[in-house]
Amino acid sequence: MGNRDSSPSVDWMKLDNAAKIYPAITGSELTGVFRITVILTSPVVLPALMKASGETSAIFPLFSVELCRGFFWYYLEYNGKAPRVLTDSGTRCQPFPRNLKGELTYRILVRNNTISVEFFHILTDGGGALFFLKTLLNRYFLHAYNITEMPFPEVKEGPQPGSGDDLFARHYGKNMPRPAVMPRAWHLPYKLRQIPRFKVTEFEIPADQLAAKAREAGSTITEYLAAVLLFALQELRHEYGKGSPHIRVQVPFDLRRRYDAHTLRNFSLFAMPAINVRMGDYTFEEILREVRITMQMMTDEKRIRQVISRNVSKEKNALIRIIPLFIKSPVLRFAYNKFGPSQFTSTITNMGKVSPAGPAARLMEAMSVTPPPPHSEIMITAGLITLGKNTIITFGSITDNTGLERGFIRKLTSDGLPVKIHKNE
Repeated sequence: MGNRDSSPSVDWMKLDNAAKIYPAITGSELTGVFRITVILTSPVVLPALMKASGETSAIFPLFSVELCRGFFWYYLEYNGKAPRVLTDSGTRCQPFPRNLKGELTYRILVRNNTISVEFFHILTDGGGALFFLKTLLNRYFLHAYNITEMPFPEVKEGPQPGSGDDLFARHYGKNMPRPAVMPRAWHLPYKLRQIPRFKVTEFEIPADQLAAKAREAGSTITEYLAAVLLFALQELRHEYGKGSPHIRVQVPFDLRRRYDAHTLRNFSLFAMPAINVRMGDYTFEEILREVRITMQMMTDEKRIRQVISRNVSKEKNALIRIIPLFIKSPVLRFAYNKFGPSQFTSTITNMGKVSPAGPAARLMEAMSVTPPPPHSEIMITAGLITLGKNTIITFGSITDNTGLERGFIRKLTSDGLPVKIHKNE
C-alpha cells in the first residue's frame, strides 16, 4: 500500500478552525467524540485487527498526535503512537483523557462482530474518520481472511499530499460580509437523563426503498430525512406550544468533493433549514421545499466562503490572539453555551453510501455512525450511513423522552418505508 504522507513535516500543528472551540467546550458529557461502526457477519479476528491497526496507524502519522496546552492556544503534538484497541463496553463516545501524557485522540473498539473507530472532533470529521476506517478494513480482511482484493480500493494510496492542510484558512476572504444573525431556535422541553446520560437508538431502513422515496419526493436522501426531522419537530412544537417559533435543523455537508480536497482534517460546514410556526402549519411538502432551497443556497460557493470567512476572522482577531489561554478558554466556553446551541433545534448527519467491492463485501453486514453526545439544550441528534442493503439511522439522546424518535419513525412508516429497531443501548 502506498503512502505519500509517510511522516509529518513538523513535530506539532495548530488546530484547524473547526477544532479550536472543542478543548474549551468539551468535558465528561459534551465529549466532542463521534463513532463509525462496521458490523461484520462473523466475530472479529483480534490478532488480524491488531496487526491491521498497527499498519494503518503507521500510514496515518497525522493522527498520531496528542492534545497539548500552549500559552495562547491548544495544539497537536506528534508522538508516533498507535491507537488503543479496546473492548467496546460502556457508553459510546466517551471523552479522551486530557491529562494523560501520550494519549491519542482516536481509538479502535471491538465487540463480538463489530469494529468501531471513535475520533475526537479536534482531529478530523466524519470524512477523515471514514477514510481511516476503510484503510483499516482493507488491512483487516487481508490478515483475517487473506483477501488481497481490497474492498475499498479508493483509499489504497493512503493519505494524499495536502492531507494535513487546514483548508478553512486557505478559503478565508478578508472583506466578506458577515452572515445574518439567526433568531434563537426552539428547543425540546425535556428533562435530562441521569448520568451517564448518553444513549443511542438505531433504526434500520432498506436502502433502496429510502433512495426511491427520496427520488419520488424530488429530493436527495439528506434533504428528505432533514425534512422528516423538521416535520417531527413541528408536531412536538405544536404539542408543547411554548418557546421560540423557529425550528431549525443543522445539516453538515462535506466540502472535500466541492474543492477536490484531500485533507483529513475538519473540512465541513452546516446548512440550517428552518420553519417558523408563526407562519402556520407546514405540510411535509412545504417543509421539504424549504429544506431543498436552504441546502441549495448554503452550499453555494459564495455562501460557503462567507461562512468560512466569518469563522476564521474570529481566530485572526488580534485581541483574541494575544489573550492567554487560561482566560480565553472560559470566555469561549461562555460564548458557545450562550450562542452556539441557540442556533438550532437538532442535527442530522448523513455520511452517505459506502460501497465495498470484491469478496470482502459480503463479510460486512452494515455500518452505523453515532454523532457526538449533544449539548444539554439540544438533547437529541441523529446520524446515518448506508452500506449495502441497509441504511442505519442512529439517534443519540440525553433524555428518556422518545417523542422525537417516535415521531420520526411515524412519518417514515406513513410514507410506506419499513423501519425496524436495530439496536437500543
